[in-house]
Amino acid sequence: MKPLFRFLAVGALLTCSQLASAFEGKIGLAMTDPRGNTMNMDYAMKDQKIRMDMNGRGHQAAMIMDVAKKEMIMLMPDQGMYMVMPMKQTIDKAMEQAGASTADVEVTGKTETILGYKCSQILVKDKGNVTEAWVAEGLGNFMGMSGGGGGPFGGGRSAPAAKWEEVIKGKGGFPLRVITRDAAGKQLSKMEATKIEPGSLPDSLFAPPAGFQKFDMPNMGGMFK
Repeated sequence: MKPLFRFLAVGALLTCSQLASAFEGKIGLAMTDPRGNTMNMDYAMKDQKIRMDMNGRGHQAAMIMDVAKKEMIMLMPDQGMYMVMPMKQTIDKAMEQAGASTADVEVTGKTETILGYKCSQILVKDKGNVTEAWVAEGLGNFMGMSGGGGGPFGGGRSAPAAKWEEVIKGKGGFPLRVITRDAAGKQLSKMEATKIEPGSLPDSLFAPPAGFQKFDMPNMGGMFK
């Protein structure tokens, strides 16, 4: 379970203080790594709260982030436990580094409709890799999800976010399809929306389930270094 939780934790730090989603509902995402492994995620948004539920490689994990409280909750369904982590320092650091990306970004002007939403194409070029991202408006702000490695399967390492995330996060759009290829055109990773379900979500979805016990781990800040 550690890689999944670290993966969630790192993604949660990305410009989350800019998040104020006018969209309420869930977006289903399917993510594929170079080996063909697939991870499915439900990305739920309501006001200034986000919940990510992931299912992949035989494991389940979930993270809830409350931007207003600058707090992150990691759920451990298998153990019936949860951890609460303050995020003020990590948020402030992320904001200081915002806009520091050196990737070459091209807005092509091309558009495509994905799941009923008009998307604009953005190309992000960095160190030979080219990422093709199709970004939709009206679905809230994207806050990121990977810990590096060009996609959502970073192996749990606390590496920088993928360049395409640095470009898109907090800009007022949500990527519904993202494909990263190397210089030879080989696909390295893919993320694609499988469903979009607008609608009212219960407040209970963004809180630890009843019966879960709180777990405190000493020096939790070490996870983010």
